[in-house]
Amino acid sequence: MISKFLLLLLTAAFFAHLLHAQNASPTKDTNGTLSGANMYQNATLGITLKLPGSWHLREKGAAHGARESACTGPLCGDPDVDVALDPLAGDDRQYHLFLAAWKLDAEYRNRSRYPLKWFAQIMTTGSLGGSGLVPLGALTAIQLDGHPAYRLLVGQPGATEAGACGYVSESNGYVFLLVGSAASSSEEPTLQTAIEQLTFAKTLH
Repeated sequence: MISKFLLLLLTAAFFAHLLHAQNASPTKDTNGTLSGANMYQNATLGITLKLPGSWHLREKGAAHGARESACTGPLCGDPDVDVALDPLAGDDRQYHLFLAAWKLDAEYRNRSRYPLKWFAQIMTTGSLGGSGLVPLGALTAIQLDGHPAYRLLVGQPGATEAGACGYVSESNGYVFLLVGSAASSSEEPTLQTAIEQLTFAKTLH
Protein backbone atom coordinates (compact mmCIF):
# COMPACT_ATOMS: atom_id res chain seq x y z
CA MET A 1 0.00 0.00 0.00
CA ILE A 2 1.09 3.55 -0.61
CA SER A 3 1.08 4.34 3.13
CA LYS A 4 4.19 2.17 3.51
CA PHE A 5 6.04 5.03 1.83
CA LEU A 6 5.34 7.23 4.82
CA LEU A 7 6.75 4.77 7.32
CA LEU A 8 9.79 4.03 5.21
CA LEU A 9 10.34 7.66 4.28
CA LEU A 10 10.44 8.83 7.86
CA THR A 11 12.13 5.76 9.38
CA ALA A 12 14.88 3.66 7.80
CA ALA A 13 15.32 5.40 4.45
CA PHE A 14 14.74 8.92 5.69
CA PHE A 15 16.65 8.71 8.94
CA ALA A 16 19.61 7.10 7.19
CA HIS A 17 20.44 10.72 6.33
CA LEU A 18 19.51 12.17 9.69
CA LEU A 19 20.98 10.11 12.51
CA HIS A 20 22.32 11.86 15.58
CA ALA A 21 20.24 12.30 18.73
CA GLN A 22 19.24 15.70 20.07
CA ASN A 23 18.19 16.30 23.66
CA ALA A 24 15.39 18.83 23.17
CA SER A 25 11.99 17.55 24.29
CA PRO A 26 8.95 18.27 22.11
CA THR A 27 6.60 20.97 23.33
CA LYS A 28 3.03 21.82 22.49
CA ASP A 29 4.30 24.52 20.13
CA THR A 30 6.51 22.10 18.22
CA ASN A 31 3.79 19.45 18.06
CA GLY A 32 1.16 21.91 16.92
CA THR A 33 -2.57 21.67 17.60
CA LEU A 34 -5.59 20.24 15.84
CA SER A 35 -8.94 22.01 16.13
CA GLY A 36 -12.33 21.30 14.64
CA ALA A 37 -11.06 17.81 13.64
CA ASN A 38 -9.36 19.13 10.51
CA MET A 39 -7.55 22.44 11.18
CA TYR A 40 -3.88 21.86 12.00
CA GLN A 41 -1.71 24.73 13.24
CA ASN A 42 1.95 24.72 14.17
CA ALA A 43 3.13 27.87 15.95
CA THR A 44 6.81 26.90 15.71
CA LEU A 45 6.66 26.86 11.93
CA GLY A 46 3.86 29.41 11.69
CA ILE A 47 1.76 27.23 9.40
CA THR A 48 -1.94 26.40 9.17
CA LEU A 49 -3.46 23.54 7.20
CA LYS A 50 -7.16 22.94 6.60
CA LEU A 51 -7.46 19.26 5.74
CA PRO A 52 -10.21 17.15 4.18
CA GLY A 53 -12.00 14.75 6.51
CA SER A 54 -11.52 14.25 10.26
CA TRP A 55 -8.13 13.68 11.89
CA HIS A 56 -6.27 13.00 15.11
CA LEU A 57 -2.76 14.14 16.00
CA ARG A 58 0.17 11.99 17.09
CA GLU A 59 3.29 13.57 18.59
CA LYS A 60 5.71 11.27 16.81
CA GLY A 61 5.57 10.88 13.06
CA ALA A 62 8.06 8.02 12.94
CA ALA A 63 9.94 5.54 15.08
CA HIS A 64 13.44 6.63 16.01
CA GLY A 65 16.08 4.02 15.47
CA ALA A 66 19.85 3.66 15.20
CA ARG A 67 22.23 6.55 15.72
CA GLU A 68 25.44 7.44 13.95
CA SER A 69 27.81 9.53 16.06
CA ALA A 70 29.87 10.57 13.02
CA CYS A 71 26.90 12.28 11.38
CA THR A 72 27.45 15.98 10.77
CA GLY A 73 25.44 18.61 8.94
CA PRO A 74 22.14 20.44 9.18
CA LEU A 75 19.89 17.36 9.11
CA CYS A 76 21.62 15.26 11.76
CA GLY A 77 19.50 14.36 14.71
CA ASP A 78 15.89 13.75 15.50
CA PRO A 79 13.69 16.50 14.08
CA ASP A 80 12.64 19.36 16.33
CA VAL A 81 9.12 18.92 14.97
CA ASP A 82 7.95 15.33 14.46
CA VAL A 83 4.22 14.77 14.18
CA ALA A 84 1.71 12.71 12.24
CA LEU A 85 -1.95 13.15 11.51
CA ASP A 86 -4.11 10.11 10.91
CA PRO A 87 -7.80 9.77 10.04
CA LEU A 88 -10.25 9.43 12.90
CA ALA A 89 -11.91 6.06 13.27
CA GLY A 90 -14.94 5.98 11.04
CA ASP A 91 -13.57 8.41 8.47
CA ASP A 92 -13.44 6.39 5.25
CA ARG A 93 -10.98 8.78 3.59
CA GLN A 94 -7.69 7.05 4.34
CA TYR A 95 -5.32 9.97 4.24
CA HIS A 96 -2.09 10.26 6.25
CA LEU A 97 0.10 13.27 6.88
CA PHE A 98 3.60 13.52 8.36
CA LEU A 99 5.52 16.66 9.29
CA ALA A 100 9.19 16.85 10.30
CA ALA A 101 11.31 19.99 10.72
CA TRP A 102 14.86 20.86 11.75
CA LYS A 103 16.11 24.13 13.22
CA LEU A 104 18.99 25.36 11.06
CA ASP A 105 22.16 27.03 12.24
CA ALA A 106 22.86 30.38 10.60
CA GLU A 107 25.40 28.77 8.26
CA TYR A 108 22.72 26.58 6.69
CA ARG A 109 20.27 29.44 6.24
CA ASN A 110 22.61 30.93 3.64
CA ARG A 111 20.68 30.13 0.44
CA SER A 112 23.50 31.16 -1.88
CA ARG A 113 25.58 28.37 -0.38
CA TYR A 114 22.85 25.91 0.59
CA PRO A 115 19.91 26.35 -1.81
CA LEU A 116 16.52 25.12 -0.67
CA LYS A 117 16.60 22.66 -3.57
CA TRP A 118 19.67 21.03 -2.01
CA PHE A 119 17.63 20.29 1.12
CA ALA A 120 14.66 19.18 -0.96
CA GLN A 121 16.70 16.66 -2.92
CA ILE A 122 18.02 15.07 0.29
CA MET A 123 14.66 15.08 2.02
CA THR A 124 12.61 13.71 -0.89
CA THR A 125 14.38 11.99 -3.79
CA GLY A 126 17.35 11.13 -1.58
CA SER A 127 15.19 9.26 0.92
CA LEU A 128 13.17 6.97 -1.34
CA GLY A 129 15.61 4.07 -1.27
CA GLY A 130 13.98 0.90 0.03
CA SER A 131 10.45 2.29 -0.13
CA GLY A 132 9.57 0.49 -3.37
CA LEU A 133 8.22 3.76 -4.75
CA VAL A 134 9.58 6.00 -7.47
CA PRO A 135 9.30 9.69 -8.36
CA LEU A 136 6.62 10.53 -10.90
CA GLY A 137 8.38 13.36 -12.62
CA ALA A 138 11.01 15.74 -11.37
CA LEU A 139 11.33 17.68 -8.15
CA THR A 140 9.26 20.79 -8.90
CA ALA A 141 9.72 24.33 -7.61
CA ILE A 142 6.40 25.74 -6.37
CA GLN A 143 5.07 28.40 -4.01
CA LEU A 144 3.25 27.69 -0.76
CA ASP A 145 1.42 30.86 0.25
CA GLY A 146 4.10 32.88 -1.54
CA HIS A 147 7.01 31.01 0.06
CA PRO A 148 9.50 29.00 -2.05
CA ALA A 149 8.97 25.24 -1.81
CA TYR A 150 9.64 22.02 -3.70
CA ARG A 151 7.21 19.20 -4.43
CA LEU A 152 7.81 15.57 -5.36
CA LEU A 153 5.03 13.22 -6.43
CA VAL A 154 5.62 9.49 -6.01
CA GLY A 155 3.88 6.24 -6.84
CA GLN A 156 4.35 2.56 -7.49
CA PRO A 157 6.69 1.62 -10.36
CA GLY A 158 4.76 1.91 -13.60
CA ALA A 159 2.04 4.09 -12.08
CA THR A 160 0.89 7.16 -13.96
CA GLU A 161 -0.88 8.82 -11.03
CA ALA A 162 0.63 9.76 -7.69
CA GLY A 163 -0.38 8.15 -4.42
CA ALA A 164 1.75 10.40 -2.20
CA CYS A 165 3.27 13.86 -2.31
CA GLY A 166 6.20 15.38 -0.45
CA TYR A 167 6.93 19.07 0.13
CA VAL A 168 10.01 20.85 1.43
CA SER A 169 9.95 24.49 2.51
CA GLU A 170 11.23 26.64 5.37
CA SER A 171 10.00 29.13 7.93
CA ASN A 172 11.19 30.70 11.18
CA GLY A 173 14.67 29.27 10.67
CA TYR A 174 13.42 25.70 10.19
CA VAL A 175 13.48 23.54 7.08
CA PHE A 176 10.55 21.16 6.99
CA LEU A 177 9.24 18.12 5.14
CA LEU A 178 5.50 17.60 4.77
CA VAL A 179 4.36 14.28 3.32
CA GLY A 180 0.80 13.28 2.49
CA SER A 181 -0.59 10.04 1.16
CA ALA A 182 -3.96 8.61 0.20
CA ALA A 183 -5.21 5.04 0.01
CA SER A 184 -5.91 5.50 -3.71
CA SER A 185 -4.53 7.70 -6.45
CA SER A 186 -8.03 9.05 -7.09
CA GLU A 187 -8.10 10.53 -3.56
CA GLU A 188 -4.56 11.93 -3.60
CA PRO A 189 -5.34 15.15 -5.54
CA THR A 190 -7.78 16.27 -2.82
CA LEU A 191 -5.10 16.01 -0.15
CA GLN A 192 -2.50 17.57 -2.44
CA THR A 193 -4.76 20.57 -3.02
CA ALA A 194 -5.30 20.99 0.72
CA ILE A 195 -1.56 20.91 1.41
CA GLU A 196 -0.89 23.45 -1.32
CA GLN A 197 -3.39 25.81 0.30
CA LEU A 198 -1.23 25.87 3.43
CA THR A 199 -0.89 29.35 4.90
CA PHE A 200 2.02 30.95 6.78
CA ALA A 201 1.67 33.40 9.65
CA LYS A 202 2.29 36.96 8.52
CA THR A 203 4.90 37.49 11.25
CA LEU A 204 7.30 34.83 9.97
CA HIS A 205 10.97 35.69 9.89
